[in-house]
Amino acid sequence: MLNFLRFWFILQLFGLVAMPLAWRLFAHLPDRGYTFSKPLGLLAAGYVLWLGASLGVLRNNAGGAVLAMALVLLLGVWLGRAGLHAGEDGERPLIAFFKQRWRLVLTSELLFLLAMAAWAFFRAYNPDIAGTEKPMEFAFLNGILASPQFPPHDPWLAGYGISYYYFGYVQLNMLVQLSGVIPGVAFNLGLAAIFALTVLGAFGLGYNLVAGDTKPARGLRAGLYGGLSALFVAVMGNLEVILEVLRTRGLLTPGLQKFFDIKDLGNAPVTGSWRPEQFWWWWRASRTIHDYNFSGTANQEVIDEFPMFSFLLGDMHPHVLALPFVLLTIALALNLFRRPTPELAPVPDSQGEETAWVQGIVRDWRSAGRCVVAGFGLDGWGLPIYGMALGALGFLNTWDFPIYLFLVTLVYALRRGFDGVRRDAHFWREIIITFVGLFLIGFIAYLPFYVSFSSQAGGILPNLYNPTRFAQFFLMFGPFLVATIALLGVALRRHPPQRASLASWGLTVLLLPLLFLFAIIIFGGINPGLRHLVERTLGQPVSTVIPHLLSLRLQTPFTWLVVGGLLTLIAVLAMQVWSKSEKRPSRHLVFVLALLFTALLLTYGVEFVYLRDSFGTRMNTVFKFYYQAWVLMAVASAYALHYIHTRASASTRYAIMIVMTLLVLGGLLYPAFAIPSKANNFQGDPTLDGAHFVAVYRPDEAAVIQWLRQNTPLDAVIVEATGGSYTDFDTISAHSGRATLLGWGGHELQWRGTYDIPGQREPEIETLYRNQDRTAVRLIVAKYGIDYLIVGPREIDKYKIPPNRLSAFEPTWEPVFIDGSTTVYRWRGG
Repeated sequence: MLNFLRFWFILQLFGLVAMPLAWRLFAHLPDRGYTFSKPLGLLAAGYVLWLGASLGVLRNNAGGAVLAMALVLLLGVWLGRAGLHAGEDGERPLIAFFKQRWRLVLTSELLFLLAMAAWAFFRAYNPDIAGTEKPMEFAFLNGILASPQFPPHDPWLAGYGISYYYFGYVQLNMLVQLSGVIPGVAFNLGLAAIFALTVLGAFGLGYNLVAGDTKPARGLRAGLYGGLSALFVAVMGNLEVILEVLRTRGLLTPGLQKFFDIKDLGNAPVTGSWRPEQFWWWWRASRTIHDYNFSGTANQEVIDEFPMFSFLLGDMHPHVLALPFVLLTIALALNLFRRPTPELAPVPDSQGEETAWVQGIVRDWRSAGRCVVAGFGLDGWGLPIYGMALGALGFLNTWDFPIYLFLVTLVYALRRGFDGVRRDAHFWREIIITFVGLFLIGFIAYLPFYVSFSSQAGGILPNLYNPTRFAQFFLMFGPFLVATIALLGVALRRHPPQRASLASWGLTVLLLPLLFLFAIIIFGGINPGLRHLVERTLGQPVSTVIPHLLSLRLQTPFTWLVVGGLLTLIAVLAMQVWSKSEKRPSRHLVFVLALLFTALLLTYGVEFVYLRDSFGTRMNTVFKFYYQAWVLMAVASAYALHYIHTRASASTRYAIMIVMTLLVLGGLLYPAFAIPSKANNFQGDPTLDGAHFVAVYRPDEAAVIQWLRQNTPLDAVIVEATGGSYTDFDTISAHSGRATLLGWGGHELQWRGTYDIPGQREPEIETLYRNQDRTAVRLIVAKYGIDYLIVGPREIDKYKIPPNRLSAFEPTWEPVFIDGSTTVYRWRGG
């Protein structure tokens, strides 16, 4: 309980420190950014600490974190100084805000506290940092805690920095440093905090969208729509759970099972109960999309996680750590969209000997640049702050940076439509400056990270033969699709589009992607490079595949047609912002259309292309794109229900609400059944210490970890047996933060795009444990600066060290700690 309160209190401090900045930055939102102040404080202070530690001017410790928070507070006080000075009535605007919106403040804080407490309670019944990728994430956290300056050392590849998007772990590291909570407990409290921040951020978006609408919801009703947004984003699961329930009950017919084609669902036992009981049955919801190879004879893994699955699984992965900051960025986009653009004086001609033509170009681009800078506000600081917030997404979860860069640019463009700016050359100059400016700021602000970052990404490949079946797509996004269709139906009746615009957008959206794919195939028969790509991807000659590809696309056209059709309708509706009609859509409707357009475009894109990586399929692209599509569609759906409630006829409203209620209840079956299943029905002794299981089941390893933490320098290099990914090898390095020669080699391949270094180190580690060639051992120790060698049951078993060989270590290695069957040796030469 005390650990929870300390952690919660530090999070409150981050929110308080950032409140002056939030009050000014979110000046055009009804809540003035209060619901986003905590992630804003974490992001801003985390950036200051990371940059200072990267440049050598700050140390990664509690003092460095306090100084970073102080700098954020000073920045906020300076930028928000107008809110801190007394007005004509003698009251400070920031204080007046708290007096006027105290119900919102109290509701937000209660929601945050209850969400964090509830998820901490859940984590206490399944706390172990074991299985899936939790050991990797714990290794990152401990590696950062053991790094006084950055880049932090990679605890699973001694001598190298972490080559991964690790900003979220830097922020958790700050919470550990300031709260004094041990890392094993902080891991689970961190998951609870991320869940609570996600709930609060989604609530804030829903609240601001309906409270600031042209037909606003006030007070309790606004809070209810905010709650719906939080429910959709963070709590609800997808509809695959309905199939799980029907299968367990014995009501899922073979025909339905074949129709939906959920991988391994047929292996689930039929018990006659309504409650699924198979071990980890809830995992299948994250594998709803089911791909096959070109011949249809083998499965291809596809990941389609959603936030509740992620929180349930308990992996502290970057896409989870980034969630509160994704919602923060969406809020920034909404604030930008609501901000009126000031009138600017014309830009004078530049002086000098340039020709009139050059002067005209310079004047035009300067004018566009001034409009962009003024449009982001904050006396010129808005554009850099937005760029840094977007850039943080690249450091948190790199896939998110281009997605939300696109969204913010799209929002800026649509806002200029509301401002009456025509889509002429000046407009497009503004859009180019916005996109390029935000990208450059976001990239340069985090340049030290990119300098040390390697990636497995290898370009874009066409998705030639795996169109998503609509039945599976609907299981994934069903409630949101219905909300989107209903929203568009009501909005299009109020704002009917021109037929010519509808036809041109429809042809563009629906036909261009197909033409792209078939152009690749056709030209593949002509161009040797393309032919090699197609044949390598499909495993068959180009001449034999065209009929089969046509057949595949024609047999499963509905995702392409439905999503393409929705994109078309959204586009023609949003484009009406350039209409001078009084009946053009409201600002908040258009903003939500931008959210939906971005989300659906992500799901549409993976029908035709995917990012090439070490997996060789579209698995990771679907994973990353669908995850953000879920967040965007969830927020938009909450507003859609408000829009329908305030604009549709009574019969339409009731029909939509009944359908949506049934679908949402179906999605809520997932947390209702999965949470107790994952928590073992809340049986056993609760603890938040995720490392406690090591002390229970492997006490000698736990003793070694404790000894290393207390008796070795932070940069000590150890060697322990290396094992494959997803194993319990390399526990000592992961839990102590002391770098080992090699941890999970397969993951190092994913992070660095090459196996050269792990492949070189594996035989060297074996040489150390074989300990037969003293000269080779001495050279390896000198090469890597090895300080300690761990010899325990795992090492003895893997490297087949006979008992009579253990004494052979002592001429060159000095035993410095022994607990049970595990010995820590220190290098002493010889």
